[in-house]
Amino acid sequence: MRQLLLFILFFQFLLTTGSCQKPPEPIIPKPNPTTFPTYLEVLWEAFWRNSDSTGGYVWDYVVANEQYLVLANTYDSDGRTPRGIGVYNMQTGQRHSAWQNDPGGIFGVSEWENINDCKVAGKNNEIILIYSKLDLFAYNLHTGQRIWKFSIPTNAYGRPKMSAQGDYAFISYGRSALWYRLAMIDVYSGQKRDVLQLEIEDNYEFDINPPSAYVMGNGDTILFFTTDAGNFETLQDRRYTYCYNLTKKQMEWINKPLATEEMSLSVSASQPPPYLIENDKLIVVGRKMIWCLNQHTGEMIWERDELFTTGCNPLYHEGKLYIRANNPCILLCLDAQTGQTIWENTFLDPLPAIQGAMDIYKDKLYFSADGTTKKFSLVCVDIHNGNVLWTDRGPGKVGFAYGVLIDQKTGYLYCNTGWSTLCVDLNKTPRK
Repeated sequence: MRQLLLFILFFQFLLTTGSCQKPPEPIIPKPNPTTFPTYLEVLWEAFWRNSDSTGGYVWDYVVANEQYLVLANTYDSDGRTPRGIGVYNMQTGQRHSAWQNDPGGIFGVSEWENINDCKVAGKNNEIILIYSKLDLFAYNLHTGQRIWKFSIPTNAYGRPKMSAQGDYAFISYGRSALWYRLAMIDVYSGQKRDVLQLEIEDNYEFDINPPSAYVMGNGDTILFFTTDAGNFETLQDRRYTYCYNLTKKQMEWINKPLATEEMSLSVSASQPPPYLIENDKLIVVGRKMIWCLNQHTGEMIWERDELFTTGCNPLYHEGKLYIRANNPCILLCLDAQTGQTIWENTFLDPLPAIQGAMDIYKDKLYFSADGTTKKFSLVCVDIHNGNVLWTDRGPGKVGFAYGVLIDQKTGYLYCNTGWSTLCVDLNKTPRK
């Protein structure tokens, strides 16, 4: 009996000493370093790529029929995703009923060529245009069907380029380095008409950049465009600006600057067609320069050099030009009438994360950036002084790339990750 009592006391002692030990600490998962908190008011997210695949490469958004986002996948980087077009409702993010092809609404293009750009045209922007090195395609927004295909003349020299306004697309092409043509194509029928042909000068091989078109007060349609030319013996290149009267079929003026640029300093990137602003001025963007010309005479009004392009076109808004330039990248604002700097931000490093269209809403400038300080972030800047108001990596793991587009009526901003499109309500962003 005594032995049993001692055993019970010993057992109780073991229980008591065991209960004094600290309980095991709970297992707390470590935060994922590639996931970031977001303060964006995200209304919807449309996945146009499978989430387990690599990111795609897309052109900047275009808007069709005032209610659909059109997104073109430029090329198949991983061999698994077809190139083509995705069409989404701007309010809901739902795929258009006529554009339901997987993955994510991208409409497959059987041709092996990369898609070079995407535009919309027609009376209500209901014709979607894409082109490769060999062909220009037109699709009907409402049916999703291809309505015509234009084969660019074989043995085309260089890469064809396209712009579109109203009922016409403009495409440039050449058969050799000796000449280049600009043609216009009816977006409904696909019928082509050559507008003009230019010849080589002074051993400068060249191509024609697509034009902007304006209907003037007298009813004449005027085309403004530029040429890129390079002399591979002297290692210089130059850019001429042209004003062509499409109605009268005659050249109005040509601006031929005396200075030439060194090819070694040039950066290969796309530039927008020249565009008109107030007081009869024409803005022309080069690879490392910006000019302002008199629209009637082509006379130089002002120029700014040493603004090396980053592949992101300047944004014009209410008399000012907003520009990302140079490397390291800077953000600056110019007076479009005088070319004078209003402000510049040299600390942000707002290098575009591929393509990179910018947009403005309620005195704030928005863009995606891939600089060392704001890597793959959506950035908001005060347009009055260039100060950064906020940055955000978004809800996903990859951040933001490519350009942004804002619906001024709703305040909805559309932006891209590597495989999805987000709709952000700027009126409720950032959330507190």
